[in-house]
Amino acid sequence: MSTYLHKTRITTAVIALLFILLGSISGCSNTHTANQNATSLYDEIGGSKTLNTVFGVAINRIYKDPVIGHYFNGVPKSHLRKQLVSQTCELIGGPCVYEGKAMLETHKDLNIKEREFYILVEYVQDAMRDVGLTYQQENQILQKLAPIKYETIYL
Repeated sequence: MSTYLHKTRITTAVIALLFILLGSISGCSNTHTANQNATSLYDEIGGSKTLNTVFGVAINRIYKDPVIGHYFNGVPKSHLRKQLVSQTCELIGGPCVYEGKAMLETHKDLNIKEREFYILVEYVQDAMRDVGLTYQQENQILQKLAPIKYETIYL
């Protein structure tokens, strides 16, 4: 192989490597920018207004339910709504900070059954559908709320 041909191949390889490296750096930069501009689920669903509507609808149904309504006797709807909105807001990327009682403390000695927990979840799901959230948004919210189950049942 001639020296000229060998140098040409090395130069071509170096240029190709530079393009690959520059593409990787550019790709990282674009990914970083995209992540910075990503909309939170909180913003995507319409923020506090939507959460207030969802939980307002759900709470009205929950308080009337013959199976689980009794758990909320003496709890003002406005207080429960504020707590649920704040907690969910924080969990889905909103600006809120939940400052209510810990779930374990709030639900201690209530002996809530798993079936009863799922009745409440169904009311929240129905309310999300009623206000027009997509199934994807609904599922993302429920995924964030799911761990609360283990802080509320059979305590």
